[in-house]
Amino acid sequence: MDEEVIVAEDVWFSRNNQSILEGVSLTIHSGDFYAIIGPNGGGKTTLLKIFLGLLSPDRGTVRIFGGTPEENRSRLGYVPQMRTFDFQYPIRVRDMVLLGRLSHIHRIPRRFGTGDQDAADHALEIMGITHLAGREIRDLSGGEQQRAIIARALAANPEILFLDEPTIYVDAPTQAGFYEILDDLARKMTIVLITHDIGVVVSHVTKVACLNRRLFTHDSREITQDMIDNTYGCPVDLIAHGLPHRVFRHHGEE
Repeated sequence: MDEEVIVAEDVWFSRNNQSILEGVSLTIHSGDFYAIIGPNGGGKTTLLKIFLGLLSPDRGTVRIFGGTPEENRSRLGYVPQMRTFDFQYPIRVRDMVLLGRLSHIHRIPRRFGTGDQDAADHALEIMGITHLAGREIRDLSGGEQQRAIIARALAANPEILFLDEPTIYVDAPTQAGFYEILDDLARKMTIVLITHDIGVVVSHVTKVACLNRRLFTHDSREITQDMIDNTYGCPVDLIAHGLPHRVFRHHGEE
């Protein structure tokens, strides 16, 4: 499980003369459940899009499975933020999940085969929404829509699954069920998660990094006070869920 599946070296990125990423370097190994936390506007989504080959860095390199992100895109799954979806679009759940297979279809015209249908059905089963396959996506609850989006990514049979704030618009019980699913998926694939929920991080992930233009890494699930101070630039109290239980010092303590 020591294969280096993502290697970023000295990655810089800017937009409209505004610096977004500065000298980001990290290595993610096969089987990691890797969380990236940090403030809004800190560059987390931008970094994910560079890993996916959707953006190119101004300088620096990113290798995915030893090649470029574009060369290995079919081995990647991506769950963007829910607010990027138009849930009023009239499409049934199973048809949306099938769209996750497009990266595996190279013939023209693109037509889904038996293998694609089977992969979509398996993804629906994993996410526990087979009974919703014939429903329109706009008729589902927020938690059900979330599961459908993840099923679409899983239909591609990814070796690395990227998730960008997947629980930001769902309630606490739905979040709890979602992370149980992620724990199971983490036994089968590498997961890279962007989240604001620091408490969840120490309960589920294996490694964590803090990003605010620059990246502060720590090769365990523990979030150190120095990482928080360097990333957020202000005092932060943390009460962690689960075990081991960690509570950071109060503001002003030495």
